[in-house]
Amino acid sequence: MTIRLREICRLAMTMLAAALLLPAPSHAQELTEFSAYYEASTNGISGNAERHLVHQGDERYRLNISLEAKVGGIEIGDLEQSSEFFWTGQQIQPEQYHYQVSGVSSDVESVSFNWDAKMAISAEEDQSWTLELKDGVLDQMTYQLALALDLLEVKEEQGENDSTRLLQYSLVDGPVIEEHQFRVLGEEIITTPLGRLRCLKLERVRETENGRSTEIWLAQDWENLLVRIEQGNPSGLQIELALTMALVDGETVTPLP
Repeated sequence: MTIRLREICRLAMTMLAAALLLPAPSHAQELTEFSAYYEASTNGISGNAERHLVHQGDERYRLNISLEAKVGGIEIGDLEQSSEFFWTGQQIQPEQYHYQVSGVSSDVESVSFNWDAKMAISAEEDQSWTLELKDGVLDQMTYQLALALDLLEVKEEQGENDSTRLLQYSLVDGPVIEEHQFRVLGEEIITTPLGRLRCLKLERVRETENGRSTEIWLAQDWENLLVRIEQGNPSGLQIELALTMALVDGETVTPLP
């Protein structure tokens, strides 16, 4: 495999992982368990992925993602990602985040949160950093749950989508704590491998025009479950991710008639 293909595979795996880190179903007092399955493609690389949110008892939850990527039907890599966190009914508090890619490319990342000391230890391969924590800081998975909660609250408070409002989140990313912003674009009925679903469409807002774009569709009838994503970057990679099957609170997701 050429170096160029290795670079594409590594970037594609990273983008596919990012595509999966999107809002999950949630309720005001307790988060709804779910299992969702997706097909993904990017520049000749295909993937099958799944996401699960599991209540582990009391206030503890686990969100995990697994992804298998292939080129020409041959497996080139696997990705495993997880976050263990506490949910009090009002706030998400991450405890441990882990990310690992294996295959033609490899990468390992982790974040350990110590809320008593207000510190987090972030590590990538053989490097590590100690970061000061403020209330509300999340990891690269749990901030998506916070987004889902905020979208439900916006709908309840306003009764309609507010495309002028930016939703912003602080999360640990390697040696820094960075801000992510999202904007609601409106409602659409889209067609997926599962069928037609009524969705809320969002976009990732970036401070500068850097050639990156992310558009997201969430199932409004299924508590903001991720349905579809389209993502691009300056190198020309284009990600498409689509829902194929899901269970939300034990109920099979069904399309519109």
